[in-house]
Amino acid sequence: MVKKTLLFTLGALFCLNCLAQEKRALLIGIDKYEAPAGYKPTGINRSQFGNLDGCVNDAMSIYSIITSKFQFSEKNIDTLYNKAAGRAMILKKFEDLLEKSKPNDFAFIYYAGHGSQVPNSLSPESDKKDESMVPSDTWQQGVEDIRDKELAKIYNRFVDKGVKLTVIMDCCHSGSLSRGPIEPGKFRFIEDAKYDAKDASKPAIPEDRKEGTFLIMSAAMDNEYAQEQMDEHQMPHGAFTIALTQALEQQSVNASVANLFTSIRAILKSNGKKQEPVLGGLPERQQQTLFGFEKGSLTDKSMVAVSGIENGKVMLQGGFALGLYKENELVKVTNKDTIVKLVIDSVISVNRSIASVIKGNIKDLKPGELLEVTNWVSSSAPLLKVYIPTGNMSNAEITRLAGLNKELRQSSQIKWINNLEKTDPYTSVYHNGTKFMVNVDGKAIAAPANLTTASLLQLSKKDSSFYFELPASKDLTTAIKEKFSENKSFSLTTNASDAQYILYGTIDEEGKPAYGLRRAQTSARDSLESMPIQTKYFVSDNNDGDGVKAVADKLYETAMRLAKIRGWQQLAGPKEGDKSFPFHLELTNNATDKLITNNEYYLGDNISYHLVLNKGYDHGAILKRYVYVFVIDKDGNMILAYPDPNAGNRDNQFPKYDNNILVNKVPLLDGSVEPPLGTDNYYLLASDEPITNYALLFNQEGVRSAARGGNPLGNLLNMGNEEGTRGFGKSVSNWSLIRLAVKSKSR
Repeated sequence: MVKKTLLFTLGALFCLNCLAQEKRALLIGIDKYEAPAGYKPTGINRSQFGNLDGCVNDAMSIYSIITSKFQFSEKNIDTLYNKAAGRAMILKKFEDLLEKSKPNDFAFIYYAGHGSQVPNSLSPESDKKDESMVPSDTWQQGVEDIRDKELAKIYNRFVDKGVKLTVIMDCCHSGSLSRGPIEPGKFRFIEDAKYDAKDASKPAIPEDRKEGTFLIMSAAMDNEYAQEQMDEHQMPHGAFTIALTQALEQQSVNASVANLFTSIRAILKSNGKKQEPVLGGLPERQQQTLFGFEKGSLTDKSMVAVSGIENGKVMLQGGFALGLYKENELVKVTNKDTIVKLVIDSVISVNRSIASVIKGNIKDLKPGELLEVTNWVSSSAPLLKVYIPTGNMSNAEITRLAGLNKELRQSSQIKWINNLEKTDPYTSVYHNGTKFMVNVDGKAIAAPANLTTASLLQLSKKDSSFYFELPASKDLTTAIKEKFSENKSFSLTTNASDAQYILYGTIDEEGKPAYGLRRAQTSARDSLESMPIQTKYFVSDNNDGDGVKAVADKLYETAMRLAKIRGWQQLAGPKEGDKSFPFHLELTNNATDKLITNNEYYLGDNISYHLVLNKGYDHGAILKRYVYVFVIDKDGNMILAYPDPNAGNRDNQFPKYDNNILVNKVPLLDGSVEPPLGTDNYYLLASDEPITNYALLFNQEGVRSAARGGNPLGNLLNMGNEEGTRGFGKSVSNWSLIRLAVKSKSR
């Protein structure tokens, strides 16, 4: 975190205009891979064809977003779902997209489905495999995957033609579970193909080409799986696409790819996933908008199309994917007056809602007309999903297992660990509520029938890391579930893969059972993330009712702190359209006087923070806003960074002018980077109304603060606190939230 000093300087305004080119997209979503009933696989390609659940939902969500936010015309969007997405048709649609695209046009390809690998004896890669996209007709004899080399050749043809191409892939190319205690759920990988591609070609890597017109974003690294999970509406999606759609809801359409990707990654991690998304493209391309549109060419209006009128209700072509909720209001407007005003009665799918007319005449609405969302409604979804494995063990059994864990810690054959932030375990032993599970070097194996020190040591090689997760007793499990059920900010899931955090058990220095919360998927490389991999643990005396209750109470407060951090990371503010606050935060290293573009700094660095006008902004007058900058640390503490607590609401009004000229860069604060290491989350709240008691509201220790602000925004600042909520119902679009997450490291 950076200690602050107030600054103020002036700069100059810079703005760009641009011409819009044609936008086209191809969206592919495949859930159905199973062969027809009675089909007997030949063994030439594959023998198993596992179905998925959320790929079509993903593609439909992306469809809604690109039409509503990014103004893609429906006539320029091709979709291939399930059976339609066979190999031949996918390749044909690639060709159609290429043929229709003209130089300087924008093209977008999205794929959600299985990924895999194809043996290639002529490949220069050490594993002699090509990564691949798996078509829906892979079950048919002779139908090959679409390999990365084939895709690269296709992408290069777009670059050769001068088309700006963006590709997003929510699939994976490896079936390894990875190390650590994890139940993977359903993931987007299918077994390797069984034929040899025999392809020695070396196509140019499109993301490295000097033209800088190609960008690719992938859900996971080549050696990881991409997982599916339920969203807040209990609808299946890809974990990556959930993060992508939430980031697109949070971020402006003018956000750089680099900032958008940072947001995607932060949301993915806060959702408990360890998969590491990948971004490919030249640095210049990463500083552009997602599809390469000129910044400022689109506004942040959220537009929803009318799909029809049924029984006096208006059917809307927009749903969960656009962040719509019950009580959102929409209007049809002309240059002067509102003609029709609607309110959403229910949201029924990723791209469908039902609304009622509350002003005007329903006969003035026609299918295809676009309506503008005019108010903000907060999500009612829980801030934190927690999985508490079913506890049926007696106190005596837990005591025995704690003794076993103590013996493992004392063994000279292994490196016993219980800190998952420092080391990924080679061997993990944990209980899923029904039975013990074992993961050895990324592979799931059967647990010994009789758990003893000797039987467990046989599972690991000498001097390798070993993690034994202690289950909770029935008494402790019951106490935790009862305590957590008191708070609507929590949801106790029945599936570990849907949770962000899971109850874990270990032993303290004396060998006593102790319990805390850990991320659903752990990876030591994530130790500097906003959401901790593990919380501290609390010692439990299973034979003492008061002791059990005390542990449940401490875990409850720990979960509230996690919920507060995650709530602010997930919060999506109003869609303000032309009334948006067109600024962003920038960091400068004072020693080098260089802009920090990788969102990283080091202990001891002296840093300045500036509020900077978005490049290309030329939308006329900017509404006056009161600006507040605050930090939320890993313990859920909220700390005011700007303005000075004693300054009052005087100098924090923006925009700033110098001799009637708009100032495009204003320093807010500076200071030195201090411990602890980790991610510092800065938030800038810009409101058209001043928050009178901001010094109190923005300085909250933990989650027990319950100071009310006297207005809706003041109440919002209690989000995640014991007496707070996720939001404050609904409001007009009168505030903005800008995020900046920065990792502090040691040199």
